[in-house]
Amino acid sequence: MRRIWFATSNPGKLAEAKAFLAGWEVLEAPGEVEEDQPDLAGNAIKKARAAAAGGKVFAEDSGLEVDALGGAPGVHSRRYAASDGARVARLLSELAGVPGREARFRAVVALKVGEDLHLFAGSVEGTIATEPRGEGGFGYDPIFIPGEGDGRTFAEMSREEKSALSHRGRALAALAAYLNETAEP
Repeated sequence: MRRIWFATSNPGKLAEAKAFLAGWEVLEAPGEVEEDQPDLAGNAIKKARAAAAGGKVFAEDSGLEVDALGGAPGVHSRRYAASDGARVARLLSELAGVPGREARFRAVVALKVGEDLHLFAGSVEGTIATEPRGEGGFGYDPIFIPGEGDGRTFAEMSREEKSALSHRGRALAALAAYLNETAEP
């Protein structure tokens, strides 16, 4: 089986990556870096370069951009508060009474092969719910309603349903297509 390293410590992201990269052994690459770059691509590249693994290594950074908040939390999505629940609560508090709740999730995957870097992006438009709904997913999934869906939040969907619509799913699908077209058997 072909092997690839994923620079992440997020078990939800690791599970999503494994589902998209069938035929690949996806291993967690050790090492954490400070996500201090000004955009998602910069953070993904920094994580891929810093991963303590050889061969093919990829990293991902994603963010939720809310129009009514000027694009916040954006690149700071993970650092918006101390936990998933606190991040959701803060965002809902900041949107209290705000009629426009349009938002989007964006993801960038950086693949490092030797010194070469390749970027893959995905996004999904949607809205922010007025309260958390659903038990699945992680992060902002309980309050994000994808525009292409049926009115459910990502947390109300199965992993497969979410992956078919999600920003990360789209970026990982592009990564998988590239890997399967270019990799040796």
